[in-house]
Amino acid sequence: MNRYENDMILWQKLKEHDPDAFGYIYTTYRKWLTVVAYGIIQHETEAQDLVQKFYIDFWQMDWSKAAPLDGPIRNFLFISIRNRSLNYIRSIESMRKRVARLQLPPDYEPPANILENKELQQHLSDAMAQLPAVRARVFKLGYLYQYTRQQIADYLGISEATVKTHMALALKDLRNLLKNKVY
Repeated sequence: MNRYENDMILWQKLKEHDPDAFGYIYTTYRKWLTVVAYGIIQHETEAQDLVQKFYIDFWQMDWSKAAPLDGPIRNFLFISIRNRSLNYIRSIESMRKRVARLQLPPDYEPPANILENKELQQHLSDAMAQLPAVRARVFKLGYLYQYTRQQIADYLGISEATVKTHMALALKDLRNLLKNKVY
């Protein structure tokens, strides 16, 4: 039985940060939203995590900027989870592309010992130190910390296109700097 007469009243209670309204949304829709997310991303644990993160963001949302509800709250929740699921798939695909670009040449042999591995790490650190500061930071955030372009852009306060450019230039510069040292 719906404790709230209609979705507009429920939406208003959510805007007022009413914990009961949030609890109602959580208990009523959590399983359904997990099924929706799973249907898109095809990974149960990731679907559960995605829905959990949605609820955290939903609770912490700045309601002063929230538009009025223009349909059933179920539609809002569905669209939110669908978009998050599609963004998740895009980020995974982006990571796969990055990994594919970093494929090693067929004649590459991994370091034989710890000393050689440390030497390679030192070469990379030295090469990164030669990059312009923003370019090095973008590279570290993207490749070492696995941030998406959007996350990097938000973190550094620059556009996503600028992040893409810095990433491409950093890779090009590092290839040139490491070309004779690594192989």
